[in-house]
Amino acid sequence: MRPLVLDLDGGVAAQARLAAAVRARGGAQVAAADLGPALRLWSGRGALRALAERLAAVAPEGEGPELVFAGSGDFHHVTPLLVKRALARFGGPATILHFDNHPDWARFARGFHCGSWVGRAARLPGVRQVITVGVCSPDVGRGRARQGDLSLVTEGRLQVFAWSAPGGGGELEVAGRRWPTIAAMGEAAFLDRLAASLDTRGLYVTIDKDVLGAGEAATNWDQGQASLDFVVRAVARACAGRRLIGADVVGDWSAPVFGGGACAAALKRIEAWMDQPRGPPPGADRLAANEDANLRLMALFAEVA
Repeated sequence: MRPLVLDLDGGVAAQARLAAAVRARGGAQVAAADLGPALRLWSGRGALRALAERLAAVAPEGEGPELVFAGSGDFHHVTPLLVKRALARFGGPATILHFDNHPDWARFARGFHCGSWVGRAARLPGVRQVITVGVCSPDVGRGRARQGDLSLVTEGRLQVFAWSAPGGGGELEVAGRRWPTIAAMGEAAFLDRLAASLDTRGLYVTIDKDVLGAGEAATNWDQGQASLDFVVRAVARACAGRRLIGADVVGDWSAPVFGGGACAAALKRIEAWMDQPRGPPPGADRLAANEDANLRLMALFAEVA
């Protein structure tokens, strides 16, 4: 599985051990920091088209499955582009397995948003469904869930296995569907449930490290309760007997730089101020934990691919 560093914000590119491991596995770095500010949080179609062209120049689609490290979770809306590249190589049907502390299912009609990419990905030709794992943010609570594209649930395109349900309780209810929480099931029982939920041979995995507890990663967002051990076990179990067509990892903290025009940059700064945790930048030990996690995930994907 060929690893790629998609350098949109400098966060992953600064990880020297990861860069060495990428080179050792025949991977490459895609220089795209000039596109990062326009893409961060949300973007128009033009910035994503430019990114697709940059990727195609460095990594043609015919060279096999890719593992892409794309920097901050502010760029999670590049995942549909990466899924399209994977489907162009291998076809469908495929399931997208999505680890995240947030459902990323919001409706955002004017562009491409890091909190709204799931609907776009779930409706790509060749995608059977998205399975989201690990959410414990209030976004899936009864009031906040109304902001989501709940037709994804009613159409059978999305399952959500929350780590815990807002307000407590052992299950999450969304649009008339109910799923037990991972905390209520226990991790071992959940892994059995996850394997039974996968009904395609093709599998794409996307991981936002904000699904992890704060001791195991440093991100630009509020973080969840999963351990890296749990994520590794879940990916390995999901991939058993299936074809991994691609994967990406986001959730590496970086100092935000917003662009896309003066108005867009101002709106992004306001949105980040409202939605993201405030505080000093993470220390060197927490940033090192990000690199440790990336290296472990690279080894995992090399094994299961």
